[in-house]
Amino acid sequence: MLAEIPIAQLRVFLHVLDAKSYRVAADKVLRSQPAVSKIIQLLEEKLGAPLFEADRRTTPTPFGKVCEPLARELVKHHDRIVETLLSQSRQHAGTLTLASIGSFATNWVPALIKDFIGRHPGAAVRLIDDNSENIHRMVLSGEVDFGLSSEISITPGLDFIPLMTDAFGLVCHASHPLARRSRLDWSVLADLPLIGTTAHRELNGTPEAKWLDSCWFHVSNMMTLSAMLSSQVGVTILPRLAVPAFAKDLCFVPLVRPGRHRRIGIVKVKSQSLPPLAQAMEQELTAYAALHGNVRPKAARRR
Repeated sequence: MLAEIPIAQLRVFLHVLDAKSYRVAADKVLRSQPAVSKIIQLLEEKLGAPLFEADRRTTPTPFGKVCEPLARELVKHHDRIVETLLSQSRQHAGTLTLASIGSFATNWVPALIKDFIGRHPGAAVRLIDDNSENIHRMVLSGEVDFGLSSEISITPGLDFIPLMTDAFGLVCHASHPLARRSRLDWSVLADLPLIGTTAHRELNGTPEAKWLDSCWFHVSNMMTLSAMLSSQVGVTILPRLAVPAFAKDLCFVPLVRPGRHRRIGIVKVKSQSLPPLAQAMEQELTAYAALHGNVRPKAARRR
């Protein structure tokens, strides 16, 4: 069985070598000179050979000369590892991997990431844009530290921490007659050319879902949906945050009586601690949501 050699003993050995003095080495490690002598003796016993000549107590033996570069390498490696661990525990280094639904990623995440990197300059962030179902899968498999998704069909084994609510409304071209309205009843959908999207699944199980049965066309890609809406092929129902910010010719009109909302929040593995960087981001998300969770950014302009 290998002998366990404390790093502190190797440090004392190197201090004696560098200072060529037990007294100076003792001052550096805040120990007495006899204590330093005892440390060297214990180290020699563990190694099985003397490190210093008997008649010249600060002159290394041939074995001591062999040990010197190895001891220096081991001490430096130890210090690098400890510094890395401390940096991780202080939440300043490492990689944070997140998965987010696109609407949250484009509206909230940029400002959060900018502030986060400013406070954690040694950190790297990897952001994956996907739908809620895939995000839940990635969280469970450990591909990401945690996810930012809607509450739809929370997978067993996951916790959902709500951050904000997001209202559903009609999205149409700015020239559409309904674009001038401040709010709409769901019944107006009966006579409109509705385009179906994956976001409509979040209304499953509600009475209002019946109005979406008449969708004659379905798309899953937001760029395609935006093109269809901009070309006035039809209209659709989306949460406010899901309206593309780049689509300046689209308008969002809230649907009321009743108003329907989705909840967006943090998804993480149940009863499992997050890594330090992920904990820091979770805290910042929660604090940001406390200030802005009821503010629904205007992803589209009304004209």
